[in-house]
This record gives sequence, structure tokens and C-alpha cells, in this order.
Amino acid sequence: MKEALDAVIRRGLDAIDAEDLGAAQEALDEASRLAGENHVQVLHLAGMLAWAEGRIDNAAGYLMQAVDLGSDRAEIYLDCAECLFIHGDDLDEAEAVVRSLLERDDIDEGASNEAKLLLAQIRLDDDDPDESLELLHEVSPEMQKHPAYLSTYGAVLMSLGRNDDATAALSEAVAQAPEDPDLHYQLGLTREAAGDREGAAAAMLKVLELDAAGSGDDEENALTPEEAADLITRFEEVLEEIPDPVLRLIASAPVSVQERPTPDQVRAGVNPRGVVAFVGQAKLGDDDEANLEGIVIMRDLMLESIDDDDEIPEVFIVGLLEEIRRFFREDSLGMASVGE
Repeated sequence: MKEALDAVIRRGLDAIDAEDLGAAQEALDEASRLAGENHVQVLHLAGMLAWAEGRIDNAAGYLMQAVDLGSDRAEIYLDCAECLFIHGDDLDEAEAVVRSLLERDDIDEGASNEAKLLLAQIRLDDDDPDESLELLHEVSPEMQKHPAYLSTYGAVLMSLGRNDDATAALSEAVAQAPEDPDLHYQLGLTREAAGDREGAAAAMLKVLELDAAGSGDDEENALTPEEAADLITRFEEVLEEIPDPVLRLIASAPVSVQERPTPDQVRAGVNPRGVVAFVGQAKLGDDDEANLEGIVIMRDLMLESIDDDDEIPEVFIVGLLEEIRRFFREDSLGMASVGE
């Protein structure tokens, strides 16, 4: 039965990777009949399917049950920890799962590398870049050439203030995976932090290009005047909750709606993934004055950021915060209480 169960579980996991959730459900049903719903591998598959379907609480529950059963399969620990790390509120729990895997005597080098890389990401998220760097140095030399490693390494170096080294690591990652928009985005942010605005713009233009190519946008989804008007109304409702010091900065700016940023806007500093964009002359130095000419809502980016319309106000608030910091170089204008 073990070989038959292994084959069914692998078929289900492969179906999830291929985004064929119907086939994954069929495999889960078959595995449940073979071994029962509480078998460690069945719980693993159930957790991964729930994760793919967006049922995060269920996914975490199934995967934690699988780990608690003491499986010898490293991928179960790694999948559980990654789910908890990406979607959970308790970094300690994710960290504990990874460390329990690293304590095992039977872990192979590949799984050890993945565990140390994930643990480095967790420790960085918990504001401990020094331990993150130590963990990354323990990863095998072969793994240190992988884009996922270089991405994490770059983030750690940036957190430590080593922006030039971070830029070099991320440039190498981009060279190895040139079609990965997330790597270009990270490189753009790092170049911006290092003061290389021209290099940052070049990276962000590539993000704009790759994101648009992968979005599947077509004429059927073209922005309509009615949709634009509705979004402006929703945005203006959010502005009513904005503290006066902030509102005075942006109140007179006209609001419009686009599907996505334009290349010219990105060259001028607009985030290619920002739902809200300020256009005009941003404040670049202490002696500069910002000149806000307009506010643009990016319809497609907003839709990609929400699961339902109730989330729109929060997305607008986050977008406003990001643009206020970028455009006016302000971090303390009393926005913290908005939306609470």
C-alpha cells in the first residue's frame, strides 16, 4: 500500500503545482480511501490543497498535524513552516518547525539547505539580520548560486546597510532568472535605497513589462468611465478619514484612474506595483519642494491586491502611506490611526 499511496500523493502534489486543483482533490479523495484522513501524507496533501485554494487556516492546521505526527519527510516540515511564515501571525511557530527539522539526524544536504534558507528569511523578518547572515553562510556553495539564495542574501545585506553588496547579489540573481519580476522589483528597491535612481528606474521598468506580460490583460477588461467614477468615489470616502496634516498635502490634487502605470510614470519614480500613485515632482532632497500634480488609482493593481470589495479602503490607505513617504519624504504625519 505504501508505494500506491506515495504515487497518489505525488500525483496530487504535482497537480497542485500545475494548478489543477480538481485533479488534486481527486488524488486527496483516493489517498484518504487508501490510508485514512489522518495519515501524515494525506494531511500533508490536504494542507497543500487548502493552501492553494486560499483556505489558509485549514492549511496551517493540516500541516501542523502532519508535523506533529513526526514524519520523516522533510518537505512536510518545509511546507508547514513556509505556510506559517508567509501567512501566519506567529513567526515563533514557523521557526520552531524549521529548527525541529534541522535537529534531525536523517536530513539530507538539499533539505538542510532549504531549511537554513527559510530560517534565515524568518530571522530576517524577526529583525535579526546577523543570525540570518550566519545561517546563509552555512548553506552549501552550490546553493549559494541559486536566485532564491541570492535574493535572501541581498535582503539581509540591505538590512545591514550594505547596499552596494546587496545590489551586486541581486544583480547576479536577476542575471540568472531574468524573467522573474520579483527579483527585478527587489533590485529596484535596493538600487533606490543606494541612491541609484537611474538604475532603480531601469529595474522597475522591467517589472512593469514582465508584470503586464504575465497579467493576461485584454480589451474585455478595459477600464470603463463608470468603473473609474466608482473608484474615485471610494477613494474620496477614504480621504475623509485622513488626518488634516496629510489631507492638506493632497486635497487639491485631481484624482484619476488608469489600468496600470505608464513607463513615463515609472521613470519618474512611481512604483510599478503601487495601487495609488502621486504624479508631479517628488521631493528628492532636504532642500527640495514637492509639487503634487495629481493622484492616480491603478485599477488592475488594485484588483490583484484584493479578494473582495470590502478590502478596497485598506488597500487605498496602504497605497497612500507608501506614496506620502516616497513623494514627500514624510514618515510621521499621523497616518497610523487611519483605518483602525
